[in-house]
Amino acid sequence: MKPAVSALPFALSLALSALALPTTVNASDTLRTALEQSKVSANFRYRLEYVEQDNALDDAIASTLRSRLTVNTGTVSGFSALVQLDNVSLLGNDNYNSTVNGKTAYSVVADPKGTDINQALLRYSNDSGITLSAGRQLVNQLNQRFLGGVGWRQNEQTLDGYRLQQKFSDHLSVDLGHYYNVNRVFGPKGAAADHGGSFNTALLQWQLAPAHRLAGFAYDFDFDNRAVRSSRTFGIDYQGKLSAGPKLSWQLALAKQDDAHNAALSFSHHYHRLSLSWALDNLMLEAGQERLAGDGQSAFQTPLATLHAFSGFADMFLNTPNNGLRDNWLEAKTKLKDVAVTLAYHRFDSDAGSQTYGDEWNASAGYNLNKQLSALLKLAHYQADTLAIDTTKVWLMLSYQL
Repeated sequence: MKPAVSALPFALSLALSALALPTTVNASDTLRTALEQSKVSANFRYRLEYVEQDNALDDAIASTLRSRLTVNTGTVSGFSALVQLDNVSLLGNDNYNSTVNGKTAYSVVADPKGTDINQALLRYSNDSGITLSAGRQLVNQLNQRFLGGVGWRQNEQTLDGYRLQQKFSDHLSVDLGHYYNVNRVFGPKGAAADHGGSFNTALLQWQLAPAHRLAGFAYDFDFDNRAVRSSRTFGIDYQGKLSAGPKLSWQLALAKQDDAHNAALSFSHHYHRLSLSWALDNLMLEAGQERLAGDGQSAFQTPLATLHAFSGFADMFLNTPNNGLRDNWLEAKTKLKDVAVTLAYHRFDSDAGSQTYGDEWNASAGYNLNKQLSALLKLAHYQADTLAIDTTKVWLMLSYQL
């Protein structure tokens, strides 16, 4: 079970207090105004996921529905609150290993059923560009390679703690955070539902020009019960594009990660990501390489990233192998009438040594039926060479926003 999270009652009690703060009108009028400004929304996301692996496990079929209710209060004296409740239910077939349901004869689909507070926070903002947040919150930074909410899974990853965001100008901003609990996608119940510790984050973004953005980041992770992932990471991320001529854009990210705190091993690893995109009339082409260094004993890790967005949809590299990873990919995106289509190929090699781990094909097709309802079909096929096993995954998803 998840431990009691002290920031949640703290944030909620402060939120109630904030709504009752005296202003130029009496308390009842203040509360009434806040309630009138509040917004309530609901979202439903149904997903059918199929997993076939070349091993003794039975093929998995998971049919789940995530129902989400979100309440954003109005603002009083700069204070507002957000509460978001998620429920993941089974619809029909449950022949899959959710990691907590005990069905270990099936392949894993990490979508356990349950009801959880996804977010509950108090927020304060003022005219000087400061935003302070306390409580359980969703934190997505840059492309989510180092810190993200894992929005693909039915149960998102959120953080309990405190966050300061300061916008100095239209060109310069900083984002600082201290978090003490990670609510993982494997929750809300079970031994893997959360990670406690001390997680400090810093992100500085500078818009050099309309087409050029530079960011510097630092992540200090001290895990209570996962010392193997305790580390300190510093890096930069640069994104740019040509302002004239061919529609070329690029991303270059560099980082260095060292052991820290209670880490079991001493290590120092490097990371880079380089991608180049070319936009044609109705076609986007991208080529890139991502390297997470390894030395045979340990490797560069990103334990709080939105990992499904990187190194293939099949999720074969949620943990970087100790010999590291080099992911070389090609991707094409286009639109066939109103259907957004993506096709990608990945080749995975080790960083240390000369292993070819395998390769993977990904494809997706998305269609918006109207402003409220959308559909998505995704496929992934990983062909193993020296790492893991052949794996095929298929998803069908429907999302409805009220």
